[in-house]
Amino acid sequence: MGEHASTFSLRKAVPEDAASMARILKEIGWSERRNALPLEEVAHPIADLIRCASSSVDHDIMVAEDDEGEVLGFTAVHWVPFIMLGSTEGYVTDMFVSPSASGRGVGKALIGWVMEEGRRRGCMRLMVTNGKDKPSYRRGFYGKLGWTERPKVANFVYYYREPWS
Repeated sequence: MGEHASTFSLRKAVPEDAASMARILKEIGWSERRNALPLEEVAHPIADLIRCASSSVDHDIMVAEDDEGEVLGFTAVHWVPFIMLGSTEGYVTDMFVSPSASGRGVGKALIGWVMEEGRRRGCMRLMVTNGKDKPSYRRGFYGKLGWTERPKVANFVYYYREPWS
């Protein structure tokens, strides 16, 4: 791990983390459209979403930060009642790690927190959508942590407006 070795900790995100989270999205090149915008313009809606999530027990946004307080990665999970299951499903909508923190266990720790919180809440299952063109999918990140790719389920979306990515 060399010069990049450091410890990190997990905590709930606060609106002040939004700029760091926006920076991570820009670093990984998640969206050409978003990358063309000023950092503040990308951070503003993130701060609003953090405020929204923090006012509800049904949403969690967590960040991993190093010893100096730099945000290394983040995840968002939503605890959704699922009638068909007769239980709750945890839906991970975001999981991103700064390229500079790759390989240090940040993603594993964030998803580990989600898995433990889902267990604590008595969820039936957790779900995440992972782009097949993303490095995490190609590396088998979720499979290595015991997640199963669903072979018979298609993921459909309906857009009200054009997304950033």
